[in-house]
Order: sequence, then structure tokens, then C-alpha cells
Amino acid sequence: MHTAVASFTQLPSGNWRVQVRRKNRYVSETFRRRKDGEGRALDMERNIDRSGSPKPRAAVQAKTFGDIIDLQIEDMQEVGRPPRRSKAAVLEALKEALGTVKLPKLNRERLIELLPV
Repeated sequence: MHTAVASFTQLPSGNWRVQVRRKNRYVSETFRRRKDGEGRALDMERNIDRSGSPKPRAAVQAKTFGDIIDLQIEDMQEVGRPPRRSKAAVLEALKEALGTVKLPKLNRERLIELLPV
């Protein structure tokens, strides 16, 4: 039997970082409440046991490239560092150009097709 090692660290922002190491896999996520992290740690361990993949929360929830951008902005705000003007503009432009593209359809050719040169 493989033992799971989930560690919880409170960050200066007050959020909690959860790190799971199991079967030579590693995943880390940040949560506002430790209790949320504890539940997610259990889910991560189960995913590793079932499929060998720890799949973080964002990978499970994100369906489009716009979802990924929203998650990035949300993560930045949670740690008290919202995107500044230039990064916000780039993220907005990417979301406008690629936001509706489903992740499985996002590849090099699609980027070349959709992004202005």
C-alpha cells in the first residue's frame, strides 16, 4: 500500500497551500480555507490511485482557454497580486481571440490561425 503525504502550509496571505505526494506524483494547490484543502487533498489522492494522474482542480473545471485565463486571474487575486494593466490587457486580448476554444482543440495551428501577426 502506498501512503499519501499531504502537507498543509499557511501562506502569508492567509491562504493554505496543499501539497500531495503519492506514487511518485506531486500536485499542489492553494485554498482560502484549510478545510477546503483537506477535502481536495483526498480527491487528489484518489485520482492518483485510480488513474495515476493528480489532475488539479483547474484542469478538471476548465473546458475552454477562457476558463484557464479566468482561473489565472482568480489565482492572482487570491494571493493578493491581481494582474497589472499590461498583463490584464494581454489576458483580455487572449481571451477575446481564443476564449471560446475548447482545450482539446487548442494546438499550434489553431493559435496561428486565430492570433493576429
